[in-house]
Amino acid sequence: MKEWVLYSALALLIWGLWAFLPKMALSCLEPKTAFMFEVLGGTVTGLFAFLILRPQLGGAEIRGVVLALLTGVMGYLGLLCFMYAIREGKVCIVAPLTALYPVVTLVLAMIFLREKINIVQLAGIILALVSAVLISHE
Repeated sequence: MKEWVLYSALALLIWGLWAFLPKMALSCLEPKTAFMFEVLGGTVTGLFAFLILRPQLGGAEIRGVVLALLTGVMGYLGLLCFMYAIREGKVCIVAPLTALYPVVTLVLAMIFLREKINIVQLAGIILALVSAVLISHE
């Protein structure tokens, strides 16, 4: 098995838990309280990662640092919105809908990075959007 396949499978499992566990936490916490504890969990994880990986900060370009920090901000803002969405909505609907975020990434990559997609990828995007409509229909 290729290494990237293993890491992809692990990410899939971890993110599946990530999307499921907050619904359980919200049964006894308000969204903003649960969010703060998730941020704390992320902070602890980040500190451990920093100590274990020991990144080379000396040669870090400021542009990359700003973009990495902005990535963290966007991740946590998205998480907060996700928490409020699953507070009232069904996690079995909210999680798949929010998991369509790669469509946004793809459009941005096409616009700003000039990346091209082929017809099969376009069909996949269309099917993903159709799935959003089907999943959200009650």
